[in-house]
Amino acid sequence: MSTSSEPGALPGHRELREACAAFGLDATDARLLHHRSNAVYALPGPGAVARLSPDTALRLDRARTVITVTRWLTDQGHPVALAPLPGPQPVIVPGAVATFWPLRTAATTPTATDLAALLRELHAVPEPPFTLPRYRPLHRLREALDLDTGREHPVLPIAEHRWLTDRAGELIDAYQGADFPLGHGLVHADAHLENLVPTAAGWTLIDWDHACHGPRELDLLTAAPDHFHTPEPDRLAFSAAYGHTLTDWPHWTVLRDIAELHSLASYIRLAPGKPTAATELATRLRSLRTGDRATRWHAVS
Repeated sequence: MSTSSEPGALPGHRELREACAAFGLDATDARLLHHRSNAVYALPGPGAVARLSPDTALRLDRARTVITVTRWLTDQGHPVALAPLPGPQPVIVPGAVATFWPLRTAATTPTATDLAALLRELHAVPEPPFTLPRYRPLHRLREALDLDTGREHPVLPIAEHRWLTDRAGELIDAYQGADFPLGHGLVHADAHLENLVPTAAGWTLIDWDHACHGPRELDLLTAAPDHFHTPEPDRLAFSAAYGHTLTDWPHWTVLRDIAELHSLASYIRLAPGKPTAATELATRLRSLRTGDRATRWHAVS
């Protein structure tokens, strides 16, 4: 379905122009903000942000969920989500599924306490009146592995592919055997400081691509020591503001390890055409396979 020559590649400027035209926005001065799970562009003229993903059935379902969830939250008066721009969404053009959002720029930086406050409010929201997708651990990683297997020149050597497949199976088994004291409900499932933007009242969450019905502990991974080396004072402040210490729970490493393995999916998809993604993928794989938790990971946009 995608028009890109490389399977798994993100949409580019042609798809952006077509999606903007279909939605009635000017893409003339578009500026790339991120290029990882989605291609995200700022549109300074109309004061908007365009988020584009490949036009697969999975991405279309996800985009529909994002629009439904964020519109419902904001319509219900819950300030935990940024509302999408009004108009029919998502927008589908050849090669891309697009959603459009207000452009927000920050003069300050959010804190772990800001994030914890939003998540505490989100987790108190009643069940929505529509069906949410269920959390499926490492589903996207398995899709990326299948994609890579089908390439003429796979990114992953056979041994690394096999290790990731086996490790994913181990973690899914561990997840299924875990108990979750905070219960299940609507979760953001990708909650971190990069996904906060300013509003008149403070901060709110963006990037709801992974929104689902799942264990609330998924949203508390900011409190877990991980390969991004979040400073301990920030992790402690997050736990205090939320009112729960994730690392007191015996299964917290299962969710951390799932999140870290899950993060490889975007880099597997992008590696053939993006050297920085290929380098970061190699770094992450090496540190995971050797158990080296001192290696610092970096998000590649």
